[in-house]
Amino acid sequence: MKTFDQSVLSALANVEFITARPLSGGLSNRCWLLELRHHIPLHKPDSFPPSLRSTSQPTTSTIHQYVWRPNAASSRAFGVSRQHEYQILSLIQSQHVAPAPYRLLESGLLVEWVIGQVVEEEQAALSDKTKQRSLLSDVDLMALQARVHRLPVPAWRLDVKSKIEHYWQFIPEHVKTPLLQSVYADFQHKALPIGFADTCCHHDLGRYNIIQTEDGGYKIIDWEYAAAGDPSLDLALTINANRLDPFMAVNAYCSALQITGTQAWHKAVALWQPWCEFLALLWFLVGAELWQDDTYTEQALQLLVALTDN
Repeated sequence: MKTFDQSVLSALANVEFITARPLSGGLSNRCWLLELRHHIPLHKPDSFPPSLRSTSQPTTSTIHQYVWRPNAASSRAFGVSRQHEYQILSLIQSQHVAPAPYRLLESGLLVEWVIGQVVEEEQAALSDKTKQRSLLSDVDLMALQARVHRLPVPAWRLDVKSKIEHYWQFIPEHVKTPLLQSVYADFQHKALPIGFADTCCHHDLGRYNIIQTEDGGYKIIDWEYAAAGDPSLDLALTINANRLDPFMAVNAYCSALQITGTQAWHKAVALWQPWCEFLALLWFLVGAELWQDDTYTEQALQLLVALTDN
């Protein structure tokens, strides 16, 4: 079994490593849940006379849990920046919608461990008879999407075509069939949809990334793809990730933001849908190469068929 490399925490002062265990899920990265003890001086060093400052001083300690989000081959392949992730978590920390960032280190990022129930896991456990008791309804999910779009806008934005080119570089040549190359060329020459002014976008708002906390609220995790971007693209990605009915989702989203002109939003989301599917297709092919997982290849082939079956 793989063990956690404690040396990555060497830059943390007055912190003692206790335990680590790998987290399941996390398709873009392989994270760890860490338990760390913080040693805190009971008095400021300058409150002691000079003769005593070099000796051991009384301390207290607290134990906290964090998620270690490493810089790894997977984060590079998917174009993930832990620095950007840290910056956006710091930017929105006062909004209490995401884990608080703790420290950005050379080898990765430490963020708060959010205690609660993953919404997707709870949804899957419910029978059809009890679906009305689900932790997060589709309408509430759209309200949460709207909340993300009201957050402060990051300084960097998602460039969709650059992201496509990045994924393409990490796909093996033997996987690039004539059909896939043709689809890639079509998207590279196609103009991007023109939607709406940039907002803060999560770009991966699936129920698998939403935690219902102990107080009944919600926190969104995994902000590695977050950036400024077209909110209608983010909405289209959320619709796909949660397999929502587009008509219902757009109407619920617009209602949450008190938008009366829904037609433009329906049109923009529809125009972004094939782009979302192609981004997902390339993402699965990158993942298939990284982890040698045939299920990723199967998902990519299904998306390729959907894109070319006109």
